[in-house]
Amino acid sequence: MLTEISCELFRVNGLARKPIRFDKGLNIILGGKTGVNSIGKSTMLLIIDFAFGGDTYAKSDAVKQLGNHNIHFTFEFDGKPYYFIRHTATPGNIFQVNKNNNIVATIKSDDYTKWLSEHYHMNFAGVQFRNTISRFFRIYGKNNYNELRPLQMRGGTESQELAIHVLIALFNQYESVLAFEEQLKLAEDRIAAFREARKYQFIPSAVDGLKKYEDNISVIASLKQDKAELETSNNQAVNSEEVEKANQANALMIQMQDARRLMNQKENDLHLINLNMSQGIYPTEADLTSLHELFPEANLQKLIDIERFHNKIQTILQDELEAAKSRLKEELIPLKQMVDRLQKQAEEIRPSMAFSQEFLSAYTQLDRRIHKLEDENEAFDTRNTLQNEKKGASDRLKSQMVTVLKIVELVINRHMSEISDFVSQGKDNPPILGIKEYNSYSFETPKDTGTGTNFKGMLIYDLSILNSTALPALAHDSLLFANVSDETIEQILALYAREKQKQIFIAFDREGKYDVETQSIIKENTVLKLDADEQALFGWKWSRKDAEK
Repeated sequence: MLTEISCELFRVNGLARKPIRFDKGLNIILGGKTGVNSIGKSTMLLIIDFAFGGDTYAKSDAVKQLGNHNIHFTFEFDGKPYYFIRHTATPGNIFQVNKNNNIVATIKSDDYTKWLSEHYHMNFAGVQFRNTISRFFRIYGKNNYNELRPLQMRGGTESQELAIHVLIALFNQYESVLAFEEQLKLAEDRIAAFREARKYQFIPSAVDGLKKYEDNISVIASLKQDKAELETSNNQAVNSEEVEKANQANALMIQMQDARRLMNQKENDLHLINLNMSQGIYPTEADLTSLHELFPEANLQKLIDIERFHNKIQTILQDELEAAKSRLKEELIPLKQMVDRLQKQAEEIRPSMAFSQEFLSAYTQLDRRIHKLEDENEAFDTRNTLQNEKKGASDRLKSQMVTVLKIVELVINRHMSEISDFVSQGKDNPPILGIKEYNSYSFETPKDTGTGTNFKGMLIYDLSILNSTALPALAHDSLLFANVSDETIEQILALYAREKQKQIFIAFDREGKYDVETQSIIKENTVLKLDADEQALFGWKWSRKDAEK
């Protein structure tokens, strides 16, 4: 449990406040007898929430006015104290310290709340400590005190499904629906995979509906009849496997012809290069001498100069020809391998039946149309099967949820009825929680929709959860009591005081208006008393015009 909180900025009458000690049961942050505001009651509750892993205090007016600072706090479990420091500027880190405030470990906030969950024995399936306990720390600034929607956060705008899911987990019923949720998710994942496969055309698209499905069956029957007639027209019995082999052999022959054509082209190119390299591209000096004999008036020296220039070019071209020759040889290797491989495959197939090209074309076209339509219908069947699996999984989950939610609903309503009878001395109708489905609930007091009754109902609901689950603590700000009758508040305080194992933190004021027994409860359970100005939590009220730190 939380046993202590301190802060270097806590003040009273100009002096540092002593650490604030907490006990099991009721812990009251008491305001003035006149109900003076802005003295730190709600702020102290936010600091308690901060110790339980909340973040609201780090963004509060107090931090804006005072600047960032440390909050020191201590928890005790099984008689062992655990000391921590959390700084408002870095709320994501919690420092575990020894009793001398020397840091021994830095803990991330998520790991810290997991630690709290384990030590409070709330670490069962589906429970998130902060998301759970925060709902029952109803403090001004946290926006979780909509009296008409008490299960929900964010002023009642959180999804009802999420709020109900948290309740199921808190009652340790999540494992009983987990297997059904996993079955539904598996069915949804299979449908998603099926749709992705269709999107990228890994499988055929399904027909649009049952009529198209039935039309396909009719067309398939007609095509199969055409196929049978075509087989009959052939002079020999037709084996579909042999037709497929013949088609494969034809396809291989076409590929082989293309490969050989390309190979021959490259071999011709290589032959020309070899010819150019062996014989040269330009005339030799011997060629020029013969030319001079035929044409004595030709300028031989000029031709020789030209030939020398050509020789220089020939030297340059020689390197390029060598490179081209090497490239062509490399390109011929895989082509020859391809031809050999295709030749081997064709020899392995060797259809035992010969078919005309006309027959093969007609037969193959019919066969492909039949397979296409059959694939479409098969995809339709697969889609329907997957959808039926999803519906079945969803129905089973809903059925299990009905059972679980009925258990949760009955337990809460029974406790609320008992608490309401105590609070109203058996006179008033209790609030009733109705969980219609996994994503819908109602909360009301029959025949009474008054503001005070609704707030009373929310207080009773919280106490019922505290009494019937592993929830370790709750916090109620003074604003929750504002519309509730004095008589009801006296009974609720008496009920708070009965709690001896868990912790209840409340902000309260105007204790003088209640009966002697209630004043005694307040006195015995007050852990911090606040009032105006120097009696405020931080020793001053920054809302004053003349306020100074």
